[in-house]
Amino acid sequence: MSVRDYSKIFGQDVTPEDVDRAKAAFWKKMQQVLGRVPFGRQAVGLYYMIRDQKVPLGVKATAVLALLYFISPVDVIPDVIPFTGYLDDAAVISSALTVLGPMMKPFLALADKWIEKGRPLKDEAEVVVDIDIKQHATNP
Repeated sequence: MSVRDYSKIFGQDVTPEDVDRAKAAFWKKMQQVLGRVPFGRQAVGLYYMIRDQKVPLGVKATAVLALLYFISPVDVIPDVIPFTGYLDDAAVISSALTVLGPMMKPFLALADKWIEKGRPLKDEAEVVVDIDIKQHATNP
């Protein structure tokens, strides 16, 4: 599936303001949940995708919506419930990764670098690099 095909699926339902909201609240949420959720790497990968200027807004839509759900204090299953509070967040993050498929590969690699660096809990601008999103969208 090409980037153009993903754009047709996602449309333009997500606004640039939604992207900014997800970016602004992401690291604060990660500080709160780090070590308590098994999907931290995947969430960071989605974050790096929404930060990449080369990824069209229509393609970012799934990642943005998943991260907005993750950072939202209102969930289907409240996060404060022990053991099950993050199940809905995990399902949303997992679904986003499934939809985005091979396009996530370079962003998950960036998340791995974030983990290797010792998980600095701030916006790591130097970690975000140019990625040829079209190459990964067409070459699984």
